[in-house]
Amino acid sequence: MLRLYFLISLLCLVKSDTDETCPSFTRLSFHSAVVGTGLNVRLMLYTQRNQTCAQLINSTALGNLNVTKKTTFVIHGFRPTGSPPVWMEELVQSLLNVQEMNVVVVDWNRGATTVIYTHASGKTKKVALILKEFIDQMLVR
Repeated sequence: MLRLYFLISLLCLVKSDTDETCPSFTRLSFHSAVVGTGLNVRLMLYTQRNQTCAQLINSTALGNLNVTKKTTFVIHGFRPTGSPPVWMEELVQSLLNVQEMNVVVVDWNRGATTVIYTHASGKTKKVALILKEFIDQMLVR
């Protein structure tokens, strides 16, 4: 009986592979801004097929990205508090309402969040190199 209870408990805790979650923009605390963060660039794709639920993509996994359509990159800047840009969601939706396109939100909040501007600005070249690699792979397809 105890084994059955244990098995049922485990089954309730295990998340199904079919459960879809929507990745969201990295949200950091002010503490992260004070101590700093390493760079982590996440590319989040929005299209007509997934207007409200981003799809994480990279140079080897393009997801729903249609290379025959226009692609717009939305890139934030320095984030002194670690909070997501409040304008991001509205801009993505506005772009998708204007034209059928790929909208790629470049989330580099881990790297842009710091109270020292020069620490964040010093990471922009690495962000640009990551985007260049991604765009190069897009152009190959």
